[in-house]
Amino acid sequence: MGTASGVDEGGRKFQELKSALLAEITEGEFDEGTYLPSQRELAAKHGVSRDTVQRVLVVLADEGWIESRQGRGSIVLRTQTVRSSARGNTAARRVTLGPLIAAAFKASHVALDVFTLTSEVLYTHVRAQEELIRAGEISPATITIRMLVPSDDQRLPFPYALDDRSDERPQKHLRGIRKYHTENLVRRLQELDRDIDGLTATVEIRRVPLVPYSKLYIFNEAEVVTGPYVPSERPITLDDGTTMDVVDVMGFDSTLTHCVKGADPDSQDSLIVSSWQRWFDSTWRLLAT
Repeated sequence: MGTASGVDEGGRKFQELKSALLAEITEGEFDEGTYLPSQRELAAKHGVSRDTVQRVLVVLADEGWIESRQGRGSIVLRTQTVRSSARGNTAARRVTLGPLIAAAFKASHVALDVFTLTSEVLYTHVRAQEELIRAGEISPATITIRMLVPSDDQRLPFPYALDDRSDERPQKHLRGIRKYHTENLVRRLQELDRDIDGLTATVEIRRVPLVPYSKLYIFNEAEVVTGPYVPSERPITLDDGTTMDVVDVMGFDSTLTHCVKGADPDSQDSLIVSSWQRWFDSTWRLLAT
């Protein structure tokens, strides 16, 4: 997946383009069944080479977001949706994650607690909010992000190579993706804290000896979005361009659920939010390092 460490220019541009396209796909800018712009158009829009565009499209296809069709381009297969019962609706409604994070960033004091496998999606959406802050469109006074991720030294049950479970390359690949996005999330928040007067922005990342079965987002201690990672067989493209078949977990295969704490502390949604907040606080304090 490019150069996950992001040290060289090519690796950085690869990851930034992947994040940008992933954000556009997950937020429905391109509906399911529609085609992405041509490789030439994407290269011109994002200021990258066509080779970088091609490599990103291969990875997005590996991950199941798009399908490349000979002579026609890349068609969007799915978007990430959230099932929400918020705002008093009696019937659950479908939204996307981006607007929920955007709404959280409109508060004066933004607090995000996250338990995730790689932080790639979080990085994508926080980057979008950073751009709005720099443009003066939103102006929070504080941003506090706490993130739990698996310990780097623990071997997870996924991903693993279908033909050889002892092959360390899939696990190394995953750690590289996580390293790139966590390091750049920290860097962007530090730069935001330095550049924007009146804003205090901090992010702290701790490792926890747990295997994430689900991604978890808690917004401002009042809203929770969660959904299970679904194991599946798929190809991945390693940093050296090698493609291999693995068993991996995919967050987009599940519908995320969204709960909002209400005025009644004993309501179902309020209890769900409070329970997850208690779990996160306790895990952060007692298990994470």
